[in-house]
Amino acid sequence: MRIILLKDVKGVGKIYEEKNVSDGYAANFLLPKNFALVADKAGVAKAKQLKERSDAKRIAEEERLKEKETKRQEKHLELEKFKQAKHLPLSSE
Repeated sequence: MRIILLKDVKGVGKIYEEKNVSDGYAANFLLPKNFALVADKAGVAKAKQLKERSDAKRIAEEERLKEKETKRQEKHLELEKFKQAKHLPLSSE
């Protein structure tokens, strides 16, 4: 049976790979546990949609982490400037 994996399955393949497995393995294990979809037109369309959603979520998470890192760097630079200003010798008159 031709299937599309929805999760990494040890010994079978990685997520979103299309594989050929025995009918019994697919019907009795992979399909009931939602580890795979049958690779027909509807299954391929659904897997494509799930992959696009997963990619969009991953990109959004990467952007959020990048923004967080930028803010952290800005705060670090401000702190360094403050430390430098605090340690400057006072001018004596």
